[in-house]
Amino acid sequence: MKKVIAVLLSLVLVFSMVACGNSNDDPSQEGKEWKVAVLLPRIGDQSFFDSVNAGRIALDERDNVQADLIEIGEDVAQYDSFFQDACESGYDLIVSGYATYEPYLYKAAKQYPDQLFFNYDYSAPEDLDNVYAVTYKSSDMGYIAGALSALITESDMEKANSDKKIGAIVGMESDYMNDFIGSFCQAATDYGVQAYISYPNSFKDTAKAKEQALAMYNDGVDIIWQVAGGAGLGVFEAAAGSDKYAIGVDSDQVLALSGKPELASTIVSSIYKDCGAALINAVDQLIAGTYPAGTKATMGLADGTVGLVENEQYTKMVPESIRTEMQEIIEKIKNGDITPYSVIAEPEKWESVKAEATARK
Repeated sequence: MKKVIAVLLSLVLVFSMVACGNSNDDPSQEGKEWKVAVLLPRIGDQSFFDSVNAGRIALDERDNVQADLIEIGEDVAQYDSFFQDACESGYDLIVSGYATYEPYLYKAAKQYPDQLFFNYDYSAPEDLDNVYAVTYKSSDMGYIAGALSALITESDMEKANSDKKIGAIVGMESDYMNDFIGSFCQAATDYGVQAYISYPNSFKDTAKAKEQALAMYNDGVDIIWQVAGGAGLGVFEAAAGSDKYAIGVDSDQVLALSGKPELASTIVSSIYKDCGAALINAVDQLIAGTYPAGTKATMGLADGTVGLVENEQYTKMVPESIRTEMQEIIEKIKNGDITPYSVIAEPEKWESVKAEATARK
């Protein structure tokens, strides 16, 4: 009888693992070292990719995880070989993501159906049984950035003028990137301020982003949200040169720019998207035997992967009245009293939302 019970329990365990999409035979795997490959084009952007790498570093510091960084560069002709090499190297999980890189992840996932993958920030996901993909409510991020910018431009803060103009520099013009600023424009309209939007069409061209930011500052904008990855450094350079304010993106950019205090000092806060935390969560599920392969998830303010950085600089630079109102706005988004507009969900409204926000007040 005991043998029968043991066999039945083993069958239940195997079934539960299959239901979770985990390919490991024993989810406890006591003593096992889990191997994770994180494929990024580069690090050092002090924004998006560095956030992912921070999660990788935290994992690599664990005794039971080997988390390798594989820098795949910008030559897309080489991407297939990078993914194939990773798939042939015995990793338990292969990690990549974002619009430019995810097609190569999905191609590899089809070629290696027994290999598990994690897409840390999907744009156009495919339904594959061996891929777990997450995205983030960019619209949550945009509304927070827009509301904070509006409150600051309407305030009596030292560098705020009377023009009531706010700006955003966005890396590329696409529905995916516009989803960050659709709700930014919505917030501008809600608060009665004028929004300026520019696209350097690059996530690396700091000179172009700086040029566009300077044009905004010279036209009366006193705070700009950078949503342009590494190119966003040009926004901070323009803010420093113009003695104006800026808002960071994806991670705590005051901390990221601690080696460049003249740039960091312009940042009132950052609106973060914690891809590193999502990576850690995915690996924890892998180790626990509950990896949700074959599923997609959307993360936002409610689960803490999106939010407003409230560091010491934010507390010093931003008046308590604004900080209190921002907390109220965040709670309203969480409980549904404010619904940030999403360009991805309602692309047909984007041009009118943008036109209303950018019209001269």
